[in-house]
Amino acid sequence: MFVPHSELDLKKMFDELSINSLDDLFTHIPDALLLENGLDLPESLSELESIDYFDDIAARNKSDLVCFAGGGHYDVYLPQTVKSLTMRPEFMTSYTPYQAEISQGILQVLFEFQSLVCDLTDMELANASLYDGATSIAEAISVAINKTKRDGVTISSGLNPNSKEVINTLIDKNKFNLNYVELDNYLFPSDYDFDESQAAFVVSYPHYEGSCQDLTELVTKAKDKGIVTICYVDPSMLGVLTTPGQMGFDIIVAEGQSLGSPLSFGGPTVGWFATKKEFARLVPGRLIGESRDKDNNKSYVMTLRAREQDIRREKASSNICTNQTLNAIGSAIHLSWLGPEGLYDMGYHSIQKANYMKKSLIKNGYVIPNDDSSLREFLLEVKTNSSEVINKMGDKGFLAGIYYDDQHVLVAVTEKRKKTEIDDYIEALQEIDNG
Repeated sequence: MFVPHSELDLKKMFDELSINSLDDLFTHIPDALLLENGLDLPESLSELESIDYFDDIAARNKSDLVCFAGGGHYDVYLPQTVKSLTMRPEFMTSYTPYQAEISQGILQVLFEFQSLVCDLTDMELANASLYDGATSIAEAISVAINKTKRDGVTISSGLNPNSKEVINTLIDKNKFNLNYVELDNYLFPSDYDFDESQAAFVVSYPHYEGSCQDLTELVTKAKDKGIVTICYVDPSMLGVLTTPGQMGFDIIVAEGQSLGSPLSFGGPTVGWFATKKEFARLVPGRLIGESRDKDNNKSYVMTLRAREQDIRREKASSNICTNQTLNAIGSAIHLSWLGPEGLYDMGYHSIQKANYMKKSLIKNGYVIPNDDSSLREFLLEVKTNSSEVINKMGDKGFLAGIYYDDQHVLVAVTEKRKKTEIDDYIEALQEIDNG
């Protein structure tokens, strides 16, 4: 409900700001951007008319498409167990359980979430989650800058484009040098030379284009220069890949949608953040810990919120002061349901089906530029314009992939895709993309 300011409120505000009217609040806005005669809106609609109006708009969408799109968010199988448990009223909150004495259930499941993330990434501690994968990367860079007191950041160009935009927004480019390094044949150049001016080395695993490489030597070279190494990993592939922790990374972040969260028009999702104990007091968000109460019973508490602006505003290096509790719970339930073997199967079947699809496409005259290095996601070179191909494939019942450039589509294959769906995709592609 909108409650307008009273005349007394306005007078107090005007006196405090030394202005005479509300218009004086907006004198800094250029006249060209101001509306002179209010909003040009059509006549109001009744409730039924409004419903019909928006139903007509929604009907223009192409729905129930077989999804071959990825780029960080994937159409994976979400078990009914996850849906059922996360919808229980005990968990239906995305906010933080500040009152430990009445929040033991949520605190415990967040502790389990942290433990699972540590096990999966081979790291020593994890926080109770962040907003999403992109902000997790930016926060990790902030940790590295605060740790090293340096102003250079080496970033792989193989990061998700949306993540790059978030980094460029949250990390002040006037103060810090963000150096994006181009990939060599879709892999980070193994001969790249680091130097002591750099605070962080940030790289995807796999890269946005789907290619994957062993990053151990690069991590060693970076750490020899005192650089904090940051890995942005696809967590649903960790059942089959060497973990970033085993490769020596200092901080591991991830977009956790593929484990525990449905595709939902872009969100909400959940950011994972795991690191080593030496970084504990620089970690954004909060850490949940296990303790004992006065009767020596096991209990769970919010152990640390070292960087939050709500408790040390003048010293805060981050404004992250909440987390994605519900989605983190979803991740914990999904990982528990899968277990090590289920997580392996998830990655293995995705790679196997993607390999079948790549071979079939090549057999039918298509080029896969990163065929040799890609896993479950790859670039498909089309014969006509890629935007047109994606739109026409929608008419055939497929979300064909993500626009990469005018000649390439980024295609993702998950464990959900069936052989018949892959075969039908290629048949439809040949019909609409005939050069």
